Amino acid sequence: MSVSHPLLKLLKVSVLELHREVGCIRDSNLKLHPLCQILEDIFRLGLLRSGSWFNKTDYWNVFIKLLQRAGPGVYHLLDFAKDCKKTHYDPNSSILRNDILTEIFLSLLEEVHRITFRLNLKNASFLDETWELAELRDHEFVPCDVLGIQFQSVDGHLIVTDVERGSVAAEDGKVQAGDILDEMFGHCLKGARKSKVKELFQLYKGIPVYASFIKAKDSYGHIHRHVSKLLRKADIVLPSTPQHKQREPKRQSQTGNNRKPIHALLPEEEIDEIPVHGPDGKAAYQVIYRGMYVLKGDGRVDRIHDAVGAIVNNPEQKEEVATISTTETCIITTRKSDGKKLMEHSYTEVSACGRRTDYMTYFAYIAGDTTCNLAKNFQCHVFESATAEEAKIILCSIAQGFERTQWFL
Repeated sequence: MSVSHPLLKLLKVSVLELHREVGCIRDSNLKLHPLCQILEDIFRLGLLRSGSWFNKTDYWNVFIKLLQRAGPGVYHLLDFAKDCKKTHYDPNSSILRNDILTEIFLSLLEEVHRITFRLNLKNASFLDETWELAELRDHEFVPCDVLGIQFQSVDGHLIVTDVERGSVAAEDGKVQAGDILDEMFGHCLKGARKSKVKELFQLYKGIPVYASFIKAKDSYGHIHRHVSKLLRKADIVLPSTPQHKQREPKRQSQTGNNRKPIHALLPEEEIDEIPVHGPDGKAAYQVIYRGMYVLKGDGRVDRIHDAVGAIVNNPEQKEEVATISTTETCIITTRKSDGKKLMEHSYTEVSACGRRTDYMTYFAYIAGDTTCNLAKNFQCHVFESATAEEAKIILCSIAQGFERTQWFL
């Protein structure tokens, strides 16, 4: 007679699904949430409640107590919970108090251990409430006295209620109403007073402003559920569906009078220091072409963030080994196997290029169906290079090609 439990069967299915995934498992992977939920259900099953200090994360409180006696590591904890008569788990219903079920559970955890995870551990402000996390974006702003945002504190979260037009925070739509200011200069702001932001500005005055925001909307323009609850309390109304408003993408110069001051430049932005073209004006690199993402009428630079995420996390996306060449007038991508030209874009059609800070080996550029200031349809082409340094060099090559681009690094 076999011994098992429905939750362990679900865990086995979830683990197998993750093992079938290509590459690392990141926060945006849709199969990560079920794994976390099943593990939580297992840890909470048969948990004896006493007193009023228990809440949704009560098993963590128990674990902290048990770890003080059991030693570090989940294996020590499970062994201790199984054998300790004074544990907080019911021996009749808990998986952790059953010898056979605990062994099965440990074997499945060993399989989880073999999966490569690349998770953003900073994105933890809502973990007490849900496993469905909104995206956390890190930004570096030029030194300033104010970012140009107004915010309201709701349930310990600083919600952006308005972004001043033309302010540092409004640049390229990086910060929008409904976003949550989660961290600044490495200091967590969950539960902090509103005056904490002013104190940090004074403490780090004169240096670039490092801030992290939890986005209110996903890449499709839908408001995240747990953020929506806070917005209702703050009486903030945001459109819940995407608005494909056509706007002319800016093309900023990184040279001349429009160049950023030296203290505001990222290392990757110092394009003048990296001559990547040969004497004939050409540069060619072997890459993997990961695919194209349709942006419709929106060719702004911040759409690179959405496009790279969508392409990387699509297991059905086809990829090809290719050569990307930057000439004096255009960008040409050819298939490595037969030399067939896959696409060609003149620099006047390119509205932006860049990469995400969490996918440093991936880079992309956005191209319109005609000159970018007249284009009505944009596509983002995503590539993968061998190293993060090579991706940087290729982006610099594209930037040198037309010397007027917008960076998102």
